[in-house]
Amino acid sequence: MVNLSINIKLRHNRFVLQHFSPEGKTTLRRKLLQLAGFDFRHFTHLYRTKQGNTYYFCYDYGYFLLEDEKVLIVNWQPYMEQKKVQEVGYKSWN
Repeated sequence: MVNLSINIKLRHNRFVLQHFSPEGKTTLRRKLLQLAGFDFRHFTHLYRTKQGNTYYFCYDYGYFLLEDEKVLIVNWQPYMEQKKVQEVGYKSWN
């Protein structure tokens, strides 16, 4: 039952990211995601750039935490597959 509730959270997170970024790349305030019920503790995998930036993904939508409480939302791209860091069913920061 725990895995089902985690998957529900992950799917909800993906839905929120998709809602705020239908075109695949958007910057917005972190608070908007939180108000929509986004849970930053749950994600499916990570992607690290050459510069060392970490993107957190919920399936095919991901986000990068920017300065000033902003978030960059992106879509998964084929070139990212080579640099995927970790794939997990979920990750909780409790």
